[in-house]
Amino acid sequence: MDPLTHLTLGACTGEILLGRRFGKKAMLFGALAANLPDIDTVFGLFEPGDQALLLHRGITHSISFAILVGLLLAWLFHRWYCSIGFGAFGVFFCVELGLHDLLDSCTSYGTGLLEPFVHTRYSFHLLFVVDPLFTIWLLIATFVLLFKVKWRRRWAFGGIALSLLYVGIAACCKSRLDPTATMTTPAPFNTLLWYDIKKTDSGYYTGYESVFDKKPVAYEFHAQNKQLLTVNGLYLARFADGYYTLLESGGHTYFNVIRFGQIQGWQTKNAPFVLSYPLDDKESENMIIQKGRLAGWNSRSIKQYLERIAGR
Repeated sequence: MDPLTHLTLGACTGEILLGRRFGKKAMLFGALAANLPDIDTVFGLFEPGDQALLLHRGITHSISFAILVGLLLAWLFHRWYCSIGFGAFGVFFCVELGLHDLLDSCTSYGTGLLEPFVHTRYSFHLLFVVDPLFTIWLLIATFVLLFKVKWRRRWAFGGIALSLLYVGIAACCKSRLDPTATMTTPAPFNTLLWYDIKKTDSGYYTGYESVFDKKPVAYEFHAQNKQLLTVNGLYLARFADGYYTLLESGGHTYFNVIRFGQIQGWQTKNAPFVLSYPLDDKESENMIIQKGRLAGWNSRSIKQYLERIAGR
């Protein structure tokens, strides 16, 4: 999820766990701790693009990291604030770090929860990486907590409860989708329109499905072209977890991680994929990876998008 979501969830959780002892300072500690696992994005700046993709949400997003670093921070803070027990700090930091991992596991990127022992990426495919309807309740609660003195824990609990309710609604929407799809993940910024994938031996069928649709999903086929995979794509193949295609275009071979969806795919047939990596052109990789996630958005496309969400 985006940093603002982690920040506000961390602030609300901080208020609940340590607000009575630290006041508003607990919100600050919680917000900082809740964003700590994303320190791997800094390390990724020094790695090639394909390896950086696999590095992100790896060991720093694991249960092991949450426990070990949480206890280390608890030890440090207990030395600075001797009046508060090590156990209270331990619960505080482990919960903050663990919630970050669980929240990120709700998106399509995948999270290495069991690293370094198991290298599988876990994803529940319940939320888009930025979802205003999930974040808004946490943001309102955090804003109120910056100024309100009374009923602080109620506001913090309320913000978290409404966001959890939204996740529950997303799970209900997901349960109504095409049961033959092998993967379903939310389209941008909502949980009413979903991106469906059907995996076959030779490729994938992709399509978009609204919970309000009355017609079957219109799928488009994409050949995997696995024979084009070279040693340059091994990191990406591991990252894609089997959901990828290869395409030759303009003298280059592109590796497409298809679970991230297509650029304006809900209105354009055979739209290009959001994450497209050039296997044989390392110099331009940073300009190509996910360059189109927000491409093409304007007032007209937003209107069409809302209509598509409504099932039209």
